[in-house]
Amino acid sequence: MRCLVLAGGYGTRMQGILGERPKALADIQGRCVLDRLLDGLSPLVSQVSLVSNARFYPLFEAWAARSPHSVQLFNNGSTQADNRLGALGDLDLLLSKIGYDAPALVVASDTVLEFSLNGLLQQFQRTGFSQLAVRRNSDPADQRRRGVVQLDAEQRVIAFQEKPEHPESDIAASPIYLLTPEALARLPSYLAEGRPKDAPGSFIETLCQEQRVEGWWMPGALFDVGNPESYQAAQDGLS
Repeated sequence: MRCLVLAGGYGTRMQGILGERPKALADIQGRCVLDRLLDGLSPLVSQVSLVSNARFYPLFEAWAARSPHSVQLFNNGSTQADNRLGALGDLDLLLSKIGYDAPALVVASDTVLEFSLNGLLQQFQRTGFSQLAVRRNSDPADQRRRGVVQLDAEQRVIAFQEKPEHPESDIAASPIYLLTPEALARLPSYLAEGRPKDAPGSFIETLCQEQRVEGWWMPGALFDVGNPESYQAAQDGLS
């Protein structure tokens, strides 16, 4: 299975803590976020590709030189937030380099998992449909900042709202996607239509109206370093 890691953002909310480092290279109890992420994924994936902006690309090159993980790096050419490609633009750039014709696990680079994704791969292999990692979220205010999912009895995503003002369920999407070649092939035309490109959930919102996408229930905790509060939670909560 291919794994595509999106690291092209600038993470301005974390500059006070990280300075001129990307979130993926933030230290969590002596190991960087990206190494922790790939530690868990390495038994399941055969190829890892990561896209970075031009500003942080040299830092990822230095990381790759000392990391135990083998990663193919790509530079999206962005030099500041104003000319960033957005997460979906970054994903399309990666796919244009390595191909749209095989399934891909897509993850955000600022994510650390306390569980295996083996169950996600098993569900994908069993059904053959694109998968979206989901969890229950009991905080309505937090739910307004996330992708909100509705599932039917067969775990099919029947509705998806990206950061809605009035969430219609307590099921939250997580930044983990396992997409079929048919789903990946839809991305170039989605972007050509001028649709939102910053959040992967915006693509899922469109995709689930056209193709079958299933929800996969995460069996454990997920931490990110998207803001100072979640970064501290990861520092305190990871074993």
